[in-house]
Order: sequence, then structure tokens, then C-alpha cells
Amino acid sequence: MSRRIIGQCNTSDFKDIEHLASLTEIEIYSTNLSPRQKAAVRVLSHFQSCGVPFEVLLKLREVLVWEMPDKGLAFEYKLLDARDSVTQNVLWTMQPRKIKVERR
Repeated sequence: MSRRIIGQCNTSDFKDIEHLASLTEIEIYSTNLSPRQKAAVRVLSHFQSCGVPFEVLLKLREVLVWEMPDKGLAFEYKLLDARDSVTQNVLWTMQPRKIKVERR
């Protein structure tokens, strides 16, 4: 099985969901959202788990969401300004934070 694109979103989709950026964790996939907005929510959730501010999303022209053979997700970013090395560095170095799970 090969990877496949399962979502695509762009700057305007991020602006549509900007009000969700203030939430600490996003777990809504409402039927009221378009497929592009659902992809944008997925990307926003990933950025939040990495501790990256919402303003970085507004520097992206387009994001492709890939489903990998192991059912994991990969993101492909296209910047508004291809020469923006600061944003490129943020994207290259971001990693999800470790989540502490309490065991009983």
C-alpha cells in the first residue's frame, strides 16, 4: 500500500478556523465544516501539539495531508514566501510534545 493524499487546505481555510486557535486542544470534526476546513483543523491540531503558534499557519500557502502506509499522517507545506527561512526552520524542527499519562 502506498501513501495517499487525504486532505488539502490553504491560507483562507486557516483564516476561517482562526477562532479555534484559542482552544488548547481541538477534537471537533463537525459536519458543518467543509473537507478543506476539516484538513485545516487537523493541521492546526498538529501545530498545537508541537507548540507552534497559529501565526505560522498564516505563512503557509498550502498544506497537503498524506496518509502513510502505517496509517500515520505526514504533512507537506508550501510557504507563501519560499525564501522565508525562519518559518522553514520552524517547520523542519517541530515535534509533538510528549504527553504525560497518569497510570493508576
